[in-house]
Amino acid sequence: MDTVTESALAIAMAQEGGIGIIHKNLSPEAQAREVSKVKRSENGVITDPITLRPDDTVSRALTLMDQQNVSGFPVTADGSAHGTVAGILTKRDIKFVTDPASRVADVMTREHLVTAPAQTSPEDAEAILNRARVEKLLLVREDGTLAGLITMRDIENIRTHPLACRDERGRLRVGAAVGVHDLQRVDALIEAEVDVIVVDTAHGHSANVISTV
Repeated sequence: MDTVTESALAIAMAQEGGIGIIHKNLSPEAQAREVSKVKRSENGVITDPITLRPDDTVSRALTLMDQQNVSGFPVTADGSAHGTVAGILTKRDIKFVTDPASRVADVMTREHLVTAPAQTSPEDAEAILNRARVEKLLLVREDGTLAGLITMRDIENIRTHPLACRDERGRLRVGAAVGVHDLQRVDALIEAEVDVIVVDTAHGHSANVISTV
């Protein structure tokens, strides 16, 4: 139904084995963000986590947490998904920060980081997380660069929803609707790693729909 399915409903549908189609009554950027929220809502191993730089602000971190519906990020020296690990920032770290302009480097956890080798399985990760009583496990290569992230929430979601509709990386599947010849929107959705694109139209037999497909 038009305007009904956004990330929250798409997540719920995929968890039950179905797939939600994000409606197109959004800007291409906003629709792509809804797709990204679904793709990042659950993972086996997150191989391309969103990361922060030490010089980023707490304000930016809070904005990303809200946009991506997550509670924390790895921090790398250059801000890339595979950069050298500098620390981790979670909501626990910024709970009592009063100045949103504060630097991530000044409030992140940088000592006694809970890490594991890049090849760590979700089962071993769960044991490590339980022992350390934390919710996020940084996977780190021998050279100190970030290989990925495993979260307790993802482990619990996989156990809770064994029949969920997932892609080859363990992420929930999601689709998105586009109009005829709306190729800019298609580009944005593909960049967000949408699983399927649907041409949303009242008249599927038109030449414009056929050429769009």
